Amino acid sequence: MKRLDTYLLQNFLGPFLASFSTTLVILVIQFLSRYQEDILGKGFPASALAELFGYASASLVLLALPMGLLMAGLMTMGNLGERLELTALLSAGVPFVRILVPLWAFGLLTMGLATWLSWHIVPRANLKLYTLLYDMEHARPALALKPGLFNRWIEGYAIRIGALTPPDQVRDVLIYEYAPDGSLQRTIRADSGRITLDKTWLFLVFTLYGGCQYETTLGPQQAPALTQSCFDTLLLRLDISGLGLRRSDERLFAGHQYMLEIGALRTAIDSLAALYASFQEERSQLLRSIFLPPWPSDSSLPPPAIHRALVENLLRREKTLAEYYTQRHAQLQETLWRYQLEWYYKFSYPLATVVFLILGASLGGVIRKGGLGMPLVVSTALFIVFYILNAQGKKLAREGLLHPAIGAFLPLLVVGPLTLYLILLVTTEARWLYWDWWRKQWTRWRATL
Repeated sequence: MKRLDTYLLQNFLGPFLASFSTTLVILVIQFLSRYQEDILGKGFPASALAELFGYASASLVLLALPMGLLMAGLMTMGNLGERLELTALLSAGVPFVRILVPLWAFGLLTMGLATWLSWHIVPRANLKLYTLLYDMEHARPALALKPGLFNRWIEGYAIRIGALTPPDQVRDVLIYEYAPDGSLQRTIRADSGRITLDKTWLFLVFTLYGGCQYETTLGPQQAPALTQSCFDTLLLRLDISGLGLRRSDERLFAGHQYMLEIGALRTAIDSLAALYASFQEERSQLLRSIFLPPWPSDSSLPPPAIHRALVENLLRREKTLAEYYTQRHAQLQETLWRYQLEWYYKFSYPLATVVFLILGASLGGVIRKGGLGMPLVVSTALFIVFYILNAQGKKLAREGLLHPAIGAFLPLLVVGPLTLYLILLVTTEARWLYWDWWRKQWTRWRATL
């Protein structure tokens, strides 16, 4: 039996690694395509882009694992069935459940790994990922002077160079310097020059030769005056500290639900639940004070007369308070739902790895079709269903239409019965599991009427 287990794992690991890596690459590309306008064209270094891909991969591993296990289980059992090895094993008295033991063991190890990733590693990767994305979204384009065009990436300047000779020689330089109000303050022309960058990436230094500068000056109660001065050499230092990528403090984003590990997330949920309960009590007291009359309801005395202006002011105040409490209630409720949803995802993603592995193996035992074509089509269709249900469950749970637990486990609630049906079908082969049996029973029942 050890040889059987080794043989199954050897046939399983290859398809798993191939399908898992392919799915992960597709998910990373799909994720980063949403931010391509904020990433591309800003001259980020290759190290920053590699860091971004690495953090995005870490956060998407939990989605790629079910697809990899599903397709690998389907291909492994399908190949065994197509080569009649599965039939030979069943004929030799080896139960189908025993055949799946090595895959079960691998699935449990994968679930443990997914649990560790979901509880500890993915929150840290999300913190670095979304901090880096925020910095990239707010980064200004990196410096890239193009000959023949006005470059306005440095605030307050418009720079045009006629020609650029690597590494740092320029010719026919024209620089416009603008005042904070947008008016032209100085114009500089030079025949040639050199461009250097200081070591700390704080200043762009122009060393210009053979040119003139024109400054517009405003005297008290005088018309603007244009002053011309020519130079042999002019040193111009431009501040470019705002260009490129500037890293933010990660602690600014550490309180988001995606960035919290399992213990911190549970603490945050408890705090939000206590805050929500205290807010509910405060709102109930306010409503009682508004709608309950301030005088005894069984009093025989008529209610006191109240001035109309006072009544209107009281109604406006109560309306403002009602609007505030309504908005505050919706905000607290939505925040609590989001944190609870993320909490349940900490358990649903690891559980999905085992469920999809069993689904793929059982489906392969039923179809008994190996190769790449049929398993690829079936596993892709099932993964699309999983992906859509996962997205819709998250959306509906955030909107309060589903409980966060149902929203997080919605794909498993749909796929779980199918998995149970398939595992019963390949292990018991009971007649009531087939459609023909139910059709015959229906026909007999109608005949007795």
